[in-house]
Amino acid sequence: MKKYLKMPKINFDHYQLRTLELKDAKDMLLYASDPLVTKYLTWDNFYTLKEAEWSIKNVFFPRVKRGLPIGYAIIDLTKDLMIGTIDFHQYDEVRNEAEIGFVLNQSYWHKGIMTKALAKLIEVGFDYLGYDSIIIKHMVENTASAKVILRNNFIFFDYETTIHKNKEYRLKQYRLTKEQYHDIKKS
Repeated sequence: MKKYLKMPKINFDHYQLRTLELKDAKDMLLYASDPLVTKYLTWDNFYTLKEAEWSIKNVFFPRVKRGLPIGYAIIDLTKDLMIGTIDFHQYDEVRNEAEIGFVLNQSYWHKGIMTKALAKLIEVGFDYLGYDSIIIKHMVENTASAKVILRNNFIFFDYETTIHKNKEYRLKQYRLTKEQYHDIKKS
């Protein structure tokens, strides 16, 4: 449980992944209030600082009790700005498999940031946390997330249906196993 409270900090380019903190609520509100950012997510926009704080306190922080890390804040080091999150939000103990979710401030889209952040989180999942497999999902219409996922060598395995905002959505599901990951790293 202790290792989940303070995960290792990871730097790439001029960005950093570090454990999400309550002080990040103000920056979270910047992107969480953008309807384009939340269009393909399973949570609605935040309109107040209290909503962002509530999310950090009641969604992210309790993950430690479920055997998961709190989640990573993605920091733009040049601006000292939290620009998104990437995290393991579900865990299947039987399969030793975690599920990843991510979100990024629209101003940082199409710059390769999430592709690199996902690669770093995969490494943490397999080499630090010891997961046997990692899954990730996206709404079928979210082609930008599909590109990020496929660039990180995930393999499509199934569709899932979910209800969100009173509408039915189809999700594409992908998996990457520890063996596949290490085979790719060797080649």
